Amino acid sequence: MPKDLRTYLEQLERDKPEAVLRIKKPMKAAYEITALQRKLDAMKKYPVIIVERPILDDGTESAFPVVTNLTASRDLCAQILDIDPHRVAMQYAAKVSHKVDPVVVPREDAPVKQVVETGDQVNLLKFPILTHNYMDPGPYIGTGFVTTTDPESGIDNTCLQRIWVKSPRRTGLWPAVTSHTMNNLRSWWNRGEGMPVAVWIGHHPAAVAGAQSRLGYPESHYPSVGGVLGEPLRLVSSETFGSDLMVPADAEMVIEGYVPKEVFEAEGPFGEYPGYIGPQRPSNVIEVSCVTYRKDAIYHGIGVGLADHLVLLGNFPMEARIYSVVKSVLPELMNVYVPISGRRNHVYVQVKKTRPGIGKEAIMATLPCDSRLKHVIVVDEDIDLFNESDILWSIAYRSQWDKDLVMVKGAAVFPLDPSLPSPGNIGTRGGIDATMPPPIGNGLPRFYQMVNKTPDDVASAIDVEDYVDLDKANGYPGSY
Repeated sequence: MPKDLRTYLEQLERDKPEAVLRIKKPMKAAYEITALQRKLDAMKKYPVIIVERPILDDGTESAFPVVTNLTASRDLCAQILDIDPHRVAMQYAAKVSHKVDPVVVPREDAPVKQVVETGDQVNLLKFPILTHNYMDPGPYIGTGFVTTTDPESGIDNTCLQRIWVKSPRRTGLWPAVTSHTMNNLRSWWNRGEGMPVAVWIGHHPAAVAGAQSRLGYPESHYPSVGGVLGEPLRLVSSETFGSDLMVPADAEMVIEGYVPKEVFEAEGPFGEYPGYIGPQRPSNVIEVSCVTYRKDAIYHGIGVGLADHLVLLGNFPMEARIYSVVKSVLPELMNVYVPISGRRNHVYVQVKKTRPGIGKEAIMATLPCDSRLKHVIVVDEDIDLFNESDILWSIAYRSQWDKDLVMVKGAAVFPLDPSLPSPGNIGTRGGIDATMPPPIGNGLPRFYQMVNKTPDDVASAIDVEDYVDLDKANGYPGSY
């Protein structure tokens, strides 16, 4: 049986039922599901959420359930990819570099073709597409993989782009200016034609990871999907464009249509992944010609700017790219972590400080790896890279800002940062070298104050369970 969203959910509920939260009560697709995600996020709890009875904007119950928080847990995401959650930077790159060519199946073998609706039959408003933030103008598809082609080569491109569902057959589309989707759009428009587009939603999370691979242009993402999935991605011809635009046969749904030439409409405001409301701006539109879906389709949504939007869909690929690039010029690099808290603006870099200058070299090598990176924090090998208390302690007591700070003024930065001077996307990027001085010679110790530590023999002899009832431990007072 080919891997898809359902095979993953079935396996997860069988093998790790505590990781799945099934909600049988009605919940509104507008705001309520995202509100629950936010409250769980504040508790640092990240179950996969399945809402069986989502309520549409018109007050009726949708025939289609919603799954969200699918990629919120770092541990679950690593398990999906069969990698160590603490070694994503090293192992993910190898995973996505492996390619498996897709295979084409007949439409009768494609579950996504179980229901085909065209023309006036199409009504996107019957699907429980989520509305997230109070200024969003309506429901947004945040998990739609926008698939287009380069008209010269015919090579497809797939990437996540936000899609505002405006009416039953019309959506907004906001491709980033530097995206490959925008490259294709310009090429189609230069030919005087609207751009064919297919948006596929809902698949195995490993397929989602593979589709997010950063590739050259033009270069198909489908072999990368197969590599991460561990089997060939099954493709089928689209209804509107035939074999000129292929779509995943095992997706939950596919939306097809055209991006008409030089048609722009107001889009937004929209709550962006950095956690701030982005302004209204002109955007492209999709005129929908067809929608195909499974007869019992599951709608895959995400909480914009929450963990399921950040971990697998952005942070994992960033960690892998940074590690690959920096390791090639700095052998002392040990690990890389892009934390949820920084919303892709922060990265923690761990080095083995064997000589002076390594910390600043790490900062300068890391910043060019991704335009979204704003602050690089470099720490020693004894620091737990995944414990932000350790990171902040390291900054507090292993850095002096007059000598350890690196600033790059007048740099091109990611435009969604509200702290940027307006207009434009020019700001300051940099980092802090929060490492101790290196040894003064090969094989010699590092001269720095020793850290507090219980004697090793005592620490190893104390077993918490000998003194603490772990069932009651969750009720103990905490701190922050």
